[in-house]
Amino acid sequence: METLFHIHSGVRWLIVIVAVMTFVRLAIGYFGRQPYDRSARGLVALFSTFIDIQILLGLIYFIWSGIDNDYWPRARFEHMVVMFVAAFIAHLPVRWRKSPDPLRYRNDMLVVLVVLVVVFVGVVLLPGGTARWEF
Repeated sequence: METLFHIHSGVRWLIVIVAVMTFVRLAIGYFGRQPYDRSARGLVALFSTFIDIQILLGLIYFIWSGIDNDYWPRARFEHMVVMFVAAFIAHLPVRWRKSPDPLRYRNDMLVVLVVLVVVFVGVVLLPGGTARWEF
């Protein structure tokens, strides 16, 4: 179970890296008035996929550790709910895939930023809060 926790903790850094790459690509496309292309779509999809993987790992860890320890602390429930909200937000770009390119770039950039803020809030809810941000 400890290994699963470390994998779950490590994937967050992949999410941050992909989020930064995605945001930069979207900003270049938006401010450069470029057509919304395959690389932008791919990075947005990769970002939401990593969020999904993180949710799955977290859910497995949540259930497994709760059964193993015979309890589920309140902070973990709160963390889980906030992260499900982040995952929902991460999938919003699908709703405007037929929108004009500038609107799509702008909305996708906002999604990446909002998801990162929500994830930060979710981590702060855990015992140790921002002290969990070590590598």
